[in-house]
Amino acid sequence: MSEDFIRHYIGNVHFQMLENFQQESGKFNEWKLLQGSEFDYKHSYGYKENFIQDELLLEELAKRSVIAEARQPDSLKPSKFWKYKYGGSIFDVLTLLSLARAEYCPISATEEKRGNKHSIIWDLMPRDVRVNYNIVPIDNLGGFIAKALTYIENNPSWLKASGFIPSIYMFTQAQRSCLTAPSILEMGLYWVSLEILAGTYIDTKGMYLPRKRDRVKCFISDKGYTGNIWVFLDEVIDDWYIARNDLFHEGTEKLPIELLAKRGKQIRDFTSLVFVEMLQKQEDARKSEIATRMQNY
Repeated sequence: MSEDFIRHYIGNVHFQMLENFQQESGKFNEWKLLQGSEFDYKHSYGYKENFIQDELLLEELAKRSVIAEARQPDSLKPSKFWKYKYGGSIFDVLTLLSLARAEYCPISATEEKRGNKHSIIWDLMPRDVRVNYNIVPIDNLGGFIAKALTYIENNPSWLKASGFIPSIYMFTQAQRSCLTAPSILEMGLYWVSLEILAGTYIDTKGMYLPRKRDRVKCFISDKGYTGNIWVFLDEVIDDWYIARNDLFHEGTEKLPIELLAKRGKQIRDFTSLVFVEMLQKQEDARKSEIATRMQNY
């Protein structure tokens, strides 16, 4: 009997939450979810004593992770967003969850066994900082993920036609950069993701707007982020663009540190909201809450 498997160690998410998502959506049942605090590595499926030093780290990492295990890796459904040889639908779920929470949900390690080959791939290990930047209300996270996955499955060409791909790659890199060192890089990458969405939208409409800032403002306005609750955005977008130029070019203007930190939080929340609403519109009251939160940073 084969003992091949792929095992992901997932951070920044609660076991019960992910298990509920699985039950609600029925979209990633090929993955067995394990409570990290109850996981016994030395008695785990397919265990071989190969990586003594790595075993110790995996055991410690497991205690603060949710573990997703697939015992038939060749039968895994491919990711809609990512091209990973060891991927699958779990990546799409975590990407959508990262959008909905405006917080990166990383796979800190991937363990894979195929025949006699056993490998461990390490990635980011998040700090133990609990925050609440939720864009989608917590009681609707499972519904959002289920509906988003269904929509993407039924409309496979939409991802590229809308600019969601490749924009989501810049967005994810922005979220990852926050885990390494929150900086102007994070803010610049969020801006690029908005720039890509805006450029795709403008080109689709056959409009001519050569300036990137004007493209983003037009896109944001046409998507309905107008009116009293969003009136502050015009000045904010100008500052985002200043930071973008400072990062990618030798900008002539620089934002004060405190303002830069505030604008970084605002672009994180707003870009997350834009992505979420591409897949599921949020209630006006919820958007008003997010706008107020952005102004109060």
